[in-house]
Amino acid sequence: MKISTTTAVINSYFEIEDVINILAQAGFDAIDFSFCNYIEKHNSEQEIKEYFCRLKSLAQSKGVCFNQAHAVFHSSCKDSDEWNKKRFNEIVQNIKCASYLGINNIVVHPCHHLEHRKYSEELFEYNMDFYSKLIPYCEEYGIRIAIENMWQYSTKIIHSTCSRPSEFIRYIDTLNSPWIVGCLDIGHTMLVSEDPASFIRALGNKRLQCLHIHDVDGEHDSHTLPYLGIINWEEVMEALGDIGYTGNITFEAHEFFANRPKELIASCAQHMAQTGKVLAKMTGLY
Repeated sequence: MKISTTTAVINSYFEIEDVINILAQAGFDAIDFSFCNYIEKHNSEQEIKEYFCRLKSLAQSKGVCFNQAHAVFHSSCKDSDEWNKKRFNEIVQNIKCASYLGINNIVVHPCHHLEHRKYSEELFEYNMDFYSKLIPYCEEYGIRIAIENMWQYSTKIIHSTCSRPSEFIRYIDTLNSPWIVGCLDIGHTMLVSEDPASFIRALGNKRLQCLHIHDVDGEHDSHTLPYLGIINWEEVMEALGDIGYTGNITFEAHEFFANRPKELIASCAQHMAQTGKVLAKMTGLY
């Protein structure tokens, strides 16, 4: 079990090479690369490959690896087929680049551009087609897609695609592919009043291969550090231990870094890494 965190937000303070160094020195074992913040700066596929392979080598030289990635989102929009085709191609490019980093799992949001409570079946069929078309790229580049549990907003945060255990299981089991797994966003479970420990046990260790660890206040998608919100982390970690979770502890608590002086980022990273080790030990698997 590795302790990792996303590059999101922290790479708004520093170049990615410096981010790698800061996170390695902070005590992380691995890094979750966010393509949501990545801006293409290269002119050819060869240059892109060389860039990401160079980042992989740099991380290895610092004693860390890239364990996970997050593709661009949203995965779809309601009113533009042209936009959806462009976004699909961007996700494919993210899959390819993640493979150059040596990453095993890339989180790709399900499409939830329709009102879920009215169109859940339409979204299910749309997503089965969406993910099925991505699987050949997973096979080509040797990387799994992790589906994430989502939420929508309608005067308040409400359920959306895969936000209930039964629907999340249906998505993974219907696709029935070794290239499709689950990433449970712990904060998102609480936002729709689903118990994260029960959700973990429902998914089980075969489906659940990735995590987004962050805390929330119950009303906002806070993405902050555990113990700064309302989640019972002892129960969450016990559930991971009970299912024999084989993945990593990966933080998506990037807002913990937001709006801080640049001089505090390294110490914030150290605190996050130490928190990850404490959480991991609670599972009994670390």
